[in-house]
Amino acid sequence: MLHISDTAYPRLKSHPNEAELDALFTPTLAEMAFALKQTRRPGPRVALLVLLKTFQRLGYFPRFADVPLAVIKQIAAAAECPEVGAEIRGYDNSTYRMRQMNQVRIFLSVSAFDDAARRLVVEASVAAARTRDDLADIINIAIEELVRHRYELPAFSTLVRIARTARSTVNRGLHRRIAASLTDATKARLQQLLQRPVGESRTPWDRVKAEPQKPTLPHFRVFLDHLHWLRMQSEGTRVFDGIPDVKVSQFAAEARALNAAVMNELVEPKQLTLMAALLQRQAARALDDVATLFIRQVQKMHNHAVEALQRYQVEQADQVDALIGLLRETVLAYQTDVPLGKSVKS
Repeated sequence: MLHISDTAYPRLKSHPNEAELDALFTPTLAEMAFALKQTRRPGPRVALLVLLKTFQRLGYFPRFADVPLAVIKQIAAAAECPEVGAEIRGYDNSTYRMRQMNQVRIFLSVSAFDDAARRLVVEASVAAARTRDDLADIINIAIEELVRHRYELPAFSTLVRIARTARSTVNRGLHRRIAASLTDATKARLQQLLQRPVGESRTPWDRVKAEPQKPTLPHFRVFLDHLHWLRMQSEGTRVFDGIPDVKVSQFAAEARALNAAVMNELVEPKQLTLMAALLQRQAARALDDVATLFIRQVQKMHNHAVEALQRYQVEQADQVDALIGLLRETVLAYQTDVPLGKSVKS
């Protein structure tokens, strides 16, 4: 389940340290002047500054009850209103809060989250969902767009709902596109995998999802048979051109988690898409395993050949030394029989 900490949605620390309090929550002279101009009483002044400083940090207005007391005290001390503290949390349900929120927006030149901002988030989320599948990534892109256009951030749950809807909409479009690319024969073969043959306790879909044995030499024939079967089942399913790999991976992961009974309950476009994605991944993985085994065997043959050559060189060392010695004696004998400066007549 998605948690707010998985995204870039800003939050306040429960226990900020002194350096963070001083750097992030100390009003500037301009901000102090703004607060003095808008309010006369200490309580509303501190409340306004709390809204201002927390908004600068978060991009949205937290409830006073959710603001750490240390932050409130830091701002109150800077505003020379140390007597003001936790009591401003009572302003959460007052008219002060709404009026002061609007004052902060004007001061910071930001806009409230409205219908235009919602459309911006929807458009950004849909665009992100075309190349990403993780909700956190989609939400982070929506947040970037809101910040870039100087909009106030909505509640986190709002972003989650929009991102989830955008992802579902994009995925449904991909399901329909992929299913339409499959031939009738391929569709029938895929759907047959979900049916349990008479006398069998499991469906062929379980065989697709099963993790095959590692391709060791003793089981190589069995593994090749499994690879051949996978490639036969996946024939005609290479319909993912132009689909981001992250999407195909997610479809395959979703298919792996579903049994035949659940797969049979899915709408046909999604069912066929998930099955085709997993078959493609399983066949590719099995082929990679075979290639890995082949490379490993060739490497072993190479290592054995190197070892055999080294043994041969050691075994032949004495004979080589003897031949070198014979050559040396022959050269010496030749030099003894033929004086320097004279040639041998044929």
